[in-house]
Amino acid sequence: VNISGSFQERFLVPILANFTKQFPRLHVQLDFTDAQPDLVKESYDLSVAYGELKSSTLVARKLADNFNYLVASPDYLAAHGTPDSLEALNQHNCLVGVDSLWYLSNGEETVQIQPEGNWRSDNGAALLSAARCGLGIASLPFFSVMEDISQGNLTQVLPEWSQYPQPVWIMYPQQRHLPIKVRLFIDYLMEELNKIVL
Repeated sequence: VNISGSFQERFLVPILANFTKQFPRLHVQLDFTDAQPDLVKESYDLSVAYGELKSSTLVARKLADNFNYLVASPDYLAAHGTPDSLEALNQHNCLVGVDSLWYLSNGEETVQIQPEGNWRSDNGAALLSAARCGLGIASLPFFSVMEDISQGNLTQVLPEWSQYPQPVWIMYPQQRHLPIKVRLFIDYLMEELNKIVL
C-alpha cells in the first residue's frame, strides 16, 4: 500500500492495522511517499492520495474531502490577539508549509492569502508542533488538528474560513478480477470511514 498525507497517517494506518488483525495471514508493506508511484511497475495493490487526479489508467474512488483549518494555540492568541478578519492575518506570525499561498473560502468566495512568518517547513508534523508550542497561526488539515481542538490545545481561527477541499482518493490498477484482499480492504475502509464525521 502506498500512502501520503496527514489524512492517511491519521486514519488509514489504524484502519489498516485493525484490518490486518482480522486477517493475520495477510502481509502488509506500507510505503509513505509524496509522489504518486507507478502502481503496476512497483507492484502496489493500491494507493491513497489527495488532490486532483492526473490522467491515469487507474481505478479511483473518492474516500473523503480534506480541507485545512487555520489554528493557533490559546497561549499564542492570548499573547498576540485573535484575528477578526483575513486582513488581520498580516499582523500575525504565520507558520508556512509547502504551499506559499493559502486559498481560503467561506462558501461564497475564495480569497488568496500570502502568509508571512518566521517558521517554514515541508513537514505537516513540524507545523503542527510549532502551532502547539505557540509560535503562530498554521493552516493544517482538519484531520490532524481536530483532536487538538477538542482537547483545547489548539483553537480554530477565523472558523468561517477554511481551505477549499481537496478530494482523497483510493486508487488501484484496472483488473478484470480485483484480488479479494484488495476488494475486502476497500470495503472495510469505506465502512470505517463512514463511521467518522468527515
